[in-house]
Amino acid sequence: MSGVDVQKIKWWAGLALAASMVAVAACGASAQKDGGSAEETSPAASSEQGQSDAQGGKDQPGAQGQPDVSGIPDVVAVVNGTKITKDEFVPLFQTQFQQMSMQAQQSGQPVDEKQLKTQTAENMVSTELLSQEAEKRGISISDKEVDKGLKEAAESSQMSEKDFLAAMKQQGLDEAAVDSQLKTQLGIEALIADEYGEFKVSDEEVGAAYQQAKTQQEQMGAQSGQGGQMPPLEDVRPQLEEQVKSQKSTEATQEYAGKLRKEADVTINV
Repeated sequence: MSGVDVQKIKWWAGLALAASMVAVAACGASAQKDGGSAEETSPAASSEQGQSDAQGGKDQPGAQGQPDVSGIPDVVAVVNGTKITKDEFVPLFQTQFQQMSMQAQQSGQPVDEKQLKTQTAENMVSTELLSQEAEKRGISISDKEVDKGLKEAAESSQMSEKDFLAAMKQQGLDEAAVDSQLKTQLGIEALIADEYGEFKVSDEEVGAAYQQAKTQQEQMGAQSGQGGQMPPLEDVRPQLEEQVKSQKSTEATQEYAGKLRKEADVTINV
């Protein structure tokens, strides 16, 4: 079973704001549409690792322990009068901590919990601001659209909907919470489309993305000792176009969230 792909599932509590370029392996080997790196750790895998480490030593810090959530206030942030609660914040923070812990095991650098708390709160604030703006514009998402989005999210993760929801439950999100998060992110995507229109992709941008992917694959092959030939550009053009569109959408989302933030009344308590 494949883990849940956080970057593909952009609705995961505002992670669209941190989406990165698609990895070469996703373009060449699996040719799947992706907005993240093949080396990224999924929430499900991270959760299993975090639980295993915690059982081996709850008091161990950093990558081998659990984040300290004891000092997190009941109200993490207030956005134009709307509260972001501890119950909403903790599952996302824990998932982010687990992902960062996996990276820390490779780099040897401990996870900066304070910085991660701030970053997580900032992302949630941005998500709330965008969601509020979507509501102001009368943008609504139907249950049918949510069901379709859930199906696509599960398929992109190479999981059944049942297994996908089970993986999300490991992260503290039951089915109702997953539907709510998905509806929020679909609304944000509709907002960005309303604000910026359709994102166009030029041949030059596709070519640049292909060259970057090719270089990355060569570097990964050199590190692993396993060669891998990049498929012809035309074979992966659709995936590269989606990659570039995803990057443009992410940049637009960040830009618009920043604009809304300047005009908003925001208080962050972590």
